[in-house]
Amino acid sequence: MTETHSAILDKAKAVFFDFDGPICSVFAGHAADGIASDLIAILRQHETVFRPAINDETDPMDVLRWTGAHKQDSLLDIEDYLVEAEIKAVESAEPTPFAVQVMRHIVESGRPVAVVSNNSTAAIHRYLVRHNLDNIVSFISGRVHADPASMKPNPLSLTLAADQLGVSITDTVLIGDTATDIEASHAAGAKSIGYANKPGKRETLSRAGAHAIIESMTALL
Repeated sequence: MTETHSAILDKAKAVFFDFDGPICSVFAGHAADGIASDLIAILRQHETVFRPAINDETDPMDVLRWTGAHKQDSLLDIEDYLVEAEIKAVESAEPTPFAVQVMRHIVESGRPVAVVSNNSTAAIHRYLVRHNLDNIVSFISGRVHADPASMKPNPLSLTLAADQLGVSITDTVLIGDTATDIEASHAAGAKSIGYANKPGKRETLSRAGAHAIIESMTALL
């Protein structure tokens, strides 16, 4: 990390936000581990052999990734269930403190904001509309339906957003809270600001190579 978060943000011609974490806590009122259990139950109904084992997996995104890699014939069912669960979850999602103010500040500076996420586009759009944010987000680059291989750390969602906004990917920055966000930004050629919103995340984001790290969205105001 050789630049401050302020310098990185000021230089960016477009700013990308991961959804779950930097904008809201998607599963605050609809637990992620319960959704993961439901997905595993669907796989059991399909008489899936769990090799490698995912019986105790608590992250629905990891269940989706596993299905894509090991049980392609169940992928559409898992994807469809997950999309509906995400749409339900965003109804009780907890907004990240000061995220809206940061997004509005960027837009008021004349730069576009995009959401670049492994969550479904439908769920992201539902949240943005519910919170009157759809007018400040120029583009949603969500999960490609039933294609978990394209999820971050794959850089596809970032490059799609840059192309849609008409900016060079090297002139963008992604604000994300996971190692996969940081890895995707490196793969794409974008800058990254890690959002260390929980204990241990600063170390994780630093190891992943975040160009800067913040612990509160207020740092970007």
